[in-house]
Amino acid sequence: MKNEKLKIILICFLFCFCFSILSFFLTRYEYNQYKESVNCYVYSMIAVLQQEYPNITEEEIINIVNQNGQMEYRETFRKYGIKEKDSILYKMEDNYRAHLIISFGFTLLLTLTFFTYFLLYFYKKEQIIREITNYMKEINQRNYTLGICDNGEGELSILRNEVYKTTLMLREESENLKNEKIILKDSISDISHQLKTPLTSILIMLDNIIDNPKMEEETKNDFIKNVQHQVENINFLIVSLLKISRLDADAVEFKQENIFVDKLIKKTIENVSVLKVDKHVNIEVKGDTKITFLGDYHWELEALTNILKNAIEHSKENGFVKIDVVENPMYTKISIKDEGIGMSKKDLQNIFKRFYKGEESSRDSIGIGLSLAKKIIEKDNGLIKVDSNKGVGTTFEIRYMK
Repeated sequence: MKNEKLKIILICFLFCFCFSILSFFLTRYEYNQYKESVNCYVYSMIAVLQQEYPNITEEEIINIVNQNGQMEYRETFRKYGIKEKDSILYKMEDNYRAHLIISFGFTLLLTLTFFTYFLLYFYKKEQIIREITNYMKEINQRNYTLGICDNGEGELSILRNEVYKTTLMLREESENLKNEKIILKDSISDISHQLKTPLTSILIMLDNIIDNPKMEEETKNDFIKNVQHQVENINFLIVSLLKISRLDADAVEFKQENIFVDKLIKKTIENVSVLKVDKHVNIEVKGDTKITFLGDYHWELEALTNILKNAIEHSKENGFVKIDVVENPMYTKISIKDEGIGMSKKDLQNIFKRFYKGEESSRDSIGIGLSLAKKIIEKDNGLIKVDSNKGVGTTFEIRYMK
């Protein structure tokens, strides 16, 4: 608003300045015309006097010209038959009238120009305010498709741009809300589907135990172990879904700390030690594990554990899983390669999708571990990709950008 006031004051000053300059030159022009007329008139008088009275002295002529007394010129004009309108005085009066008309014309022109400018200025200002008001009404009706971006520098242009930025933000939030609703709907549907099978199995086994009090102890123990296994699967599913939900909602604040790769890999291998022993899988670590990278240790441990667990599950008995660490100026790379059955092209395209189970997945697989790992790595400024050959093995490559 301060800039607008300065602009108006400057325009008023320029208007007054221009008008003063024009009035000055017009007045000077009229004065010069008046002086020229009087000098010509005096010169004519002197010429006549010298012609009619050759003996008249210069002193007498000067006294006549400089005479200040009041003269009744009308009687003299009538005496000699001179009409008043033919007098040089009338010519000077005509010039004066012309000067007044010209001055008034210029004043009127400048006034109209000034008035027209402000009329257009305030009309445009009112139009912009009306446009912004209508736009705000549209926003209140949740219509975020309009755009009023303005590249001007005035106060209203700044206001329009701020409203436009707010609209973009609201539009983005609206789209995110729609996407979140879709994700929530899909997640609820997936959770319902994933929980339905184990819960049904648990209910069937418990019903069998209750309905058969004389059931053999060995069979009963098998049912109880199976129930326990299903409960563990449900617990893992719920915990994983809660973690993914927190990541989807950006409710997780990732720490930026120095993670020592050797410590991270050792802890990851420790987390899957039972599974490694059960399948008799050997794990080899190569590369410089003394290096560090920035990230959140807790969440990266979760991600790498899920990836290494998947590699062991798909490895052959007495097979090898190789972990390779490489560092360059751009990123730190950790590769996890197994010598298992590999994946089909279809599995490669969908392997990171939530609840997706590959063609060779185990019966107990939920299909959420790799999805969670990818979400964690990408949220923590990393990249993950997978390469696989059927019957040869699969390689997961994680890059932590610097």
